[in-house]
Amino acid sequence: MECMFRLPSYEPVGWVSPKPGDVFLDVGAYIGWYTIQAARAVGSSGRVIAMEPDLSNRLQLETNLSLNNISNCTVVPVAAWSKSGEIGWQSNDVPVWSKVGQTRNASTVGSTTIDSLIEGFGLSDVNWIKMDIECAETEALQGAEQVLKRFHPTLFIEIHETLEPVTLFLKGFGYTIEKSEFDQLPNHHGWILAR
Repeated sequence: MECMFRLPSYEPVGWVSPKPGDVFLDVGAYIGWYTIQAARAVGSSGRVIAMEPDLSNRLQLETNLSLNNISNCTVVPVAAWSKSGEIGWQSNDVPVWSKVGQTRNASTVGSTTIDSLIEGFGLSDVNWIKMDIECAETEALQGAEQVLKRFHPTLFIEIHETLEPVTLFLKGFGYTIEKSEFDQLPNHHGWILAR
C-alpha cells in the first residue's frame, strides 16, 4: 500500500495519458496502480490488459480492481518474455521486486510474448504499453516486434540497467526517447517515454 500512496511523487506518472477508447497493456501490473488509472481513463470504450505473474501480487491486483469497480480490464497470469512457455521466477520478500530469472532456487511461471498475447485477444489496436518488469525489458520487447511494427504504441518503461539495449532495440522500430528520468545515475534505474 505504501507504493500506491508514494507512486505519484516517485515516478513520472504524468507521462502516462491514455485517452477514452485506448487499449492499454500493463506489463508487470503489480497491485494495479497504473491498471486502475488506465481503466478509468480509457473508459467503457477502451480496454486494459494487465499482465502479472506473481500470485500474491495478482490476488491483490484482482481485489483492487474489484474494490474500484473496474470492469474493462483483463488480468493475465503470465510473464512477458521473448518466447512463450515457462521461465524461471525469483520471488522476493518485497513483492514489487519479484522477477523472472534463471537461478538454481527459482520456481517457474508461464510466459508469453506480447505478440502472441495481443493476437490471442484479437485486438485491432494497442495504444499504450507500460512496462515495469525488473530487468526483463529487452526480452519482453523482443517478444513484441509485431505489435511495435503494426501499432506503434506509446511506451512507458521502467528501466533497470537496460537503457542502452532498450534504446538500441527501439531505434530499429523508429522510436525515439521523448522523456527520461533517472533516480540512480548515470542511468541505472529510471523511466523512459518512447514514441
